[in-house]
Amino acid sequence: MKHIKPSPNSVQWPRHEVGSIQCRKRDLIIRIADWTRESLRTGEPALDVEVYIGGVYDWNESKTFTLRDLKTKQATKQAAVQFAQSQISKLL
Repeated sequence: MKHIKPSPNSVQWPRHEVGSIQCRKRDLIIRIADWTRESLRTGEPALDVEVYIGGVYDWNESKTFTLRDLKTKQATKQAAVQFAQSQISKLL
């Protein structure tokens, strides 16, 4: 697995080290956050697929799948799972 480092700018964008998730340098973590219960008034229902490589979150390797774009919760779940699988294949 390729190791990455936080972005060298002051805001560490698009990569920043995360302290809330305990990782070793060789860990690949795919985190899926389910926001599909959010109402359209308070937020956008979505599934966030977040990729952490060696404790560093990479925005470019992560993706959000919205209910608005994919129309059904099942289609949103399927797209998130397929993306996570492709990221695992690519990054391991």
